[in-house]
Amino acid sequence: MRNIIATGLAAAALLLVPALWAQDEGHVIAVSSLVSRDAVAPGETFKAAVIVRVQAGYHINDNAPLDEFMIPTTLVLDDHPDLEVIETYFPKGRRARFSYSEAELVVYEGEVVLGVLLKAKESAAPGAKILKASVGYQACDDVSCLPPRELAFAISVPVAAAGGAAVHPEVFDKLRFRSDRK
Repeated sequence: MRNIIATGLAAAALLLVPALWAQDEGHVIAVSSLVSRDAVAPGETFKAAVIVRVQAGYHINDNAPLDEFMIPTTLVLDDHPDLEVIETYFPKGRRARFSYSEAELVVYEGEVVLGVLLKAKESAAPGAKILKASVGYQACDDVSCLPPRELAFAISVPVAAAGGAAVHPEVFDKLRFRSDRK
């Protein structure tokens, strides 16, 4: 009897492993994030970079596709009681032609860095703040497109009374927000 139960549990565990693995299958992008300061003071404006890596052999549409039937890349940021989203930034994509479309498309390939201009609210208490977010996208290869997907991730924002130093200038110097140009 014990042998039957143990065998049944082992079989169920083996069936569960592919189900857990399948939840991550299908994504052809990976997302990570950085913030422009090693600590942010309450009331301070700062930047976050969302680094999207597109798997080789695929591309994703930029945020403003030329073809109305193409799914744009989106960046959705959840509301947070201590953080205010001021602006988002999407770089221009690369123009290209693919066999599945008669029109020229604008796409992201390889690595693309999206930006978020944020402000820590005056009332933000010191400590780590987690801003939940997601990237929506439709990946395509040279012949066809996969169904649209969404990949959730988080941006960790360290808040400290005195703030901190600027970090990752090699990333943040390339982000051009509209409000920076004024």
